[in-house]
Amino acid sequence: MVIKVSEDSFFWKELLAWYSENGRHHFPWRNTKDPYSILLAEFLLQQTHVRKVEEVYEQLLRKYPDLSELARANIKTVEEIIAPIGLRYRAERLIKTAEIICSQHDGKVPNDYNELRKLPGIGDYIANAVLCYAFDQPVVPIDTNVIRLFTRYFGYTSKNPRPRMDKELASKIRAHFEGMESTRAANFAVLDFAGAVCTANKPKHLQCPLSRNCIDFHHKE
Repeated sequence: MVIKVSEDSFFWKELLAWYSENGRHHFPWRNTKDPYSILLAEFLLQQTHVRKVEEVYEQLLRKYPDLSELARANIKTVEEIIAPIGLRYRAERLIKTAEIICSQHDGKVPNDYNELRKLPGIGDYIANAVLCYAFDQPVVPIDTNVIRLFTRYFGYTSKNPRPRMDKELASKIRAHFEGMESTRAANFAVLDFAGAVCTANKPKHLQCPLSRNCIDFHHKE
């Protein structure tokens, strides 16, 4: 059984109401549309728990307030700043990306998916996140949190051992965002809800405002 798209109104009404009360609005990268700041945040958030990122993010922004400063950064210094959250190889990618943007894009983060994908370390998720959060393009960055919420609620499945690589599943998820002028708030709502309620382990069914229509919840009853 798969819930029909016509039932999206309940899903989005409840989800966005929950987000307005419980969303993680305090994160500094959510209170800006500066493309550089958002690009930097997305690099740091990759494979890293969000709570660990804020201090490193703010330290990097203070030391390198724009792309031209980052492009001239000493790699060892950037590695030292990133060290507390791991994945130090991001330092080299960040600097190289800044260099390319400065030399090939007049120092401005591209607002084009294909151009973003050409930059070191930028895959599908970061490219779409930058387009969504910095440029308000109606795109959907899809990660494991997004997949978890939509597969549970709508009953979607994937035969791909790596659902993030499942283009058919991604297409189904993106269909639920169609018609939105901006997907920015909706994407943030999905991420926050998946992180706080629809968690990977021990989801909070009794606190979930979506449980009434959730396929996964009713299968467990």
